[in-house]
Amino acid sequence: MKGIIVNQNVEYGVFKKYYDGYFQFLMDTGDMLVFEELSPSASKGIDLKSNQFHNKSFEITYSEYSENEDENFVSYKIEKLELI
Repeated sequence: MKGIIVNQNVEYGVFKKYYDGYFQFLMDTGDMLVFEELSPSASKGIDLKSNQFHNKSFEITYSEYSENEDENFVSYKIEKLELI
């Protein structure tokens, strides 16, 4: 993923859907986050492209990236994913 890591978080969320290369989660905070990338280690044994994990809860470790220190545009990458 391009850009500068500005933050790394661990939160809980419910997987909602996969579409056009994006992974959408409803976080415990009530926010809907869309992740652009899933690290290879996070995806081992978990195929979010299938319907098997729809509406399942996860502990999500993810990184926030910004391009050229422009904090108005932030993208998200899942680093670790654990089914709970």
